[in-house]
Amino acid sequence: MPPLWWRTILSEGNSLNGTEKVRNVLRGLLQRYGTENIKRRLWNHEYRRGRWNCLDSMADDCVYTHIENHAKKGSILDLGCGPGAVGTELNAAAYHSYNGVDICDVAIEKARSRAEENGRTGKNAYFQSDILSYVPKQCYDVIFFGDSIYYFSRQRITEILNRYSKYLKRDGVFIVRTWTMKDEHQTIVHNIENDFDVVERHPYAESRIVVIVFRPTGSRREGAKKGDHS
Repeated sequence: MPPLWWRTILSEGNSLNGTEKVRNVLRGLLQRYGTENIKRRLWNHEYRRGRWNCLDSMADDCVYTHIENHAKKGSILDLGCGPGAVGTELNAAAYHSYNGVDICDVAIEKARSRAEENGRTGKNAYFQSDILSYVPKQCYDVIFFGDSIYYFSRQRITEILNRYSKYLKRDGVFIVRTWTMKDEHQTIVHNIENDFDVVERHPYAESRIVVIVFRPTGSRREGAKKGDHS
């Protein structure tokens, strides 16, 4: 059985009428191609309205085990962290430091409050920024894209992964969790498999999710080694 937060998103999509579907298409175009300021305002508006309250708790998320295994008690960068569920629901003993990044100010404030409530301010830090422009200050054992990578075009995804490859430690990995219900989502996974060294691939049929763990290959890996630092 898929977790509650995932079933909520699926049911919302299935219940849209014609006008709402058109609005949703326009919204998707703005989220993918809009300026940083437009995207920021849009996400802030939706979070304030409660559209993404379903992300406040993701306790049954299938990706947690994969993140915990690959973090190796080290560092995690969560790109598109939302309201902070991942950073407070992961096993605290599985990592030393966690940085969450999101374009939405409202989500970041919720994430910071949640970290404080759960006693994780010593481990967790949150930053408001666009994934396209954020510049990490360290390298990580895990760089995680949850519900964020499919908000970018295929070309942009390749550019994003190549840029963030510089911020993986020598044995670090990317972890992507994405839908598999649409051709465009499957294309994302196929492109990753063609361009990177895949470590693990885990389909979760009931939730229509796939978790893929991978590393840079060839020259990308060499570039990551040269930029490696703790």
